[in-house]
Amino acid sequence: MNQKNGSVIDIFAAPKAFVFEKYTEKMLQTPAGAIQLRYPDATPQEIVALTEVLKNKRATYLNQLTTREIVRTIGLAAEKWTDPHYHYRQVAEKYLPLMTGYDATQTTLELKQYMRLFREKELLRFVNSELANTGMAMDEFQPNLSGGFSKFFGPDLLFQIFSGNVPGVQIWTLIMGLLVKSAIIGKTSFAEPLMPVLFVKTLADVDPRLADILAILPWSSQEAALTKTAIQHAETVIVSGSEQTVTAVRDFVPATKQLIRYGYKIGVALVGRVALTADYYRQTAEKLVSDLGVYDQQACLAPQSVYIERGGQLSPAEFASVMATALDNYQHQYRQAALQPAEKIAINKLRQNALSEMLNNQTTQMFSSRDDLTWTVVYHDTPDFQATPLNRTVHVYAVDSLSDVPNYIAPFKPYLQTAGLAVAPQALMTLARQLGEAGVTRLCALGEMNHVSAAWHHDGGFNLLDLLRVVDIEANLDQYVERFDEDVE
Repeated sequence: MNQKNGSVIDIFAAPKAFVFEKYTEKMLQTPAGAIQLRYPDATPQEIVALTEVLKNKRATYLNQLTTREIVRTIGLAAEKWTDPHYHYRQVAEKYLPLMTGYDATQTTLELKQYMRLFREKELLRFVNSELANTGMAMDEFQPNLSGGFSKFFGPDLLFQIFSGNVPGVQIWTLIMGLLVKSAIIGKTSFAEPLMPVLFVKTLADVDPRLADILAILPWSSQEAALTKTAIQHAETVIVSGSEQTVTAVRDFVPATKQLIRYGYKIGVALVGRVALTADYYRQTAEKLVSDLGVYDQQACLAPQSVYIERGGQLSPAEFASVMATALDNYQHQYRQAALQPAEKIAINKLRQNALSEMLNNQTTQMFSSRDDLTWTVVYHDTPDFQATPLNRTVHVYAVDSLSDVPNYIAPFKPYLQTAGLAVAPQALMTLARQLGEAGVTRLCALGEMNHVSAAWHHDGGFNLLDLLRVVDIEANLDQYVERFDEDVE
């Protein structure tokens, strides 16, 4: 990282020979002091020039690599992050909590687990889950079942717009782009501009030429000219963020270009009576609270509504009380990030609505932190579905049977993603089918909602296949050209 006059952090990455005309330094105030962030004050003309450099480097280097070689290089980069003494890991552990406000210990633990997803063996599983044969069809034409040959082609340039709510989440789509042999421009958010840059620098430690096929730049969403220019010169656009962000970008992308959107999603949790026995209820509550607490529910994976099945040794209301105690303990272990004014208003509104509901319905209960807004549990005796303002706030609903839950969440199908389950094994497959029909795209164990596998299908789609186009050589062409072989009778 660039260091001068104290702590100056470069929050951009570009091909080694590419130089911007002007750079800006931005002061970030943190509890530990001020941090200077440096980044290019890019112009549309420089974005055009950058796209041409990236496309050229992609054609002359990335396209010549096999998928297996790309996987190996990324895996070597990920392995560096398993070393606590690795320089860029130490940079991340120092500055990410200051930039984001998330608990430092939790950030370290989550990054350790997350970066292991990109080790070589995990990436091999990921590629094989969608493309088989270690992605050989991205390297050369392969025989297909119709008697001909097929090959996959990725975009020449990907433009990726990243969300900044969860550290490191941007790396997932960066790696997807490399695996389909695309050059990449990534637009970061000032809320978390660091991890994608550190990842590119780690790639440069392993293979500088591969790192030169990625460019990471922050700019404001108000600088529409830069966004439009990048879209104009990219073949495919990937946007992650709020509904407002996704909608704004969609209006810029012409119908002739591919747009992949990862917008606002909601997680739910389902707890069966089998998980509420004397042996399990405390563990169940702790797992659920860990799903709520990681990065303060900012990831789309986290639960906002929880359904508790009646008939266990603990009633749903009693379990909600246990959850409240577990959340209070969690706050002492992993502190909540400082709330923005709008977040405080939203949580206070949720609490006020809960108090009003309690006046009209004596079965409703609210459990909350006493002197601040660090956590809130609202218990409802009648099933429903509601989102929350995040930041460790949750609705808990009692249900007679978990099989009733799909009826309550199905109207919100476009926004559903992950469901964390603690249920009887005999109920799993039937419930999974019902939840899938309602719109849930990922089911996992309670306590693992924020930890995806290497081969998950993001929002129910494919990660690599959705970026690829297929070129077919039909069998009749293969047979036809044989007659022009002079050695054939």
